[in-house]
Amino acid sequence: NRVTDLFLVGVDNYSDEQIAIFDDVICRLIENIGSSALIELSARLASASRGPTNALNRLSNSDDIAVSGPALERAPGLTDQDLMVIAGKTGQKQLAAIAGRSQFSESVTNGLVERGDATVSRKISANLGARISETGFVKLVNKAKKDRELATAISSRSDLPEELVPFLKLA
Repeated sequence: NRVTDLFLVGVDNYSDEQIAIFDDVICRLIENIGSSALIELSARLASASRGPTNALNRLSNSDDIAVSGPALERAPGLTDQDLMVIAGKTGQKQLAAIAGRSQFSESVTNGLVERGDATVSRKISANLGARISETGFVKLVNKAKKDRELATAISSRSDLPEELVPFLKLA
């Protein structure tokens, strides 16, 4: 759509006020466009260096992973707080998308570990951009007792606290 094109072409030069205007317009468009257009919009906005935060939040809260996935995985405009709220109420596919972000904080990781299934736990452990708290590592190590692939992923992390190494069963 032309509004998205116009936004993306100048996003690096727009003021915060101008981005807020685009955000409002894009949010209004979201209410009136179909699923395939929402999927394209999410993918395009997720790549923007500065995103329209309200529009990204609306897209990332979609139950349709094709719509929410790109924003959850790539949009820099989503804050840790946004991600924690979303992680607290969405399904496993959305949690896996968040776990695929290039980096995220310990608080986001803790929420993902708490609610995530084996796939999400493995994705977090393999993601070197995921910051993991000691509590998060303890929970992951406990999950790894029944999951060799997870144990292997955890053991390869350089930030694994040394005192937890004996609890990983790799044999």
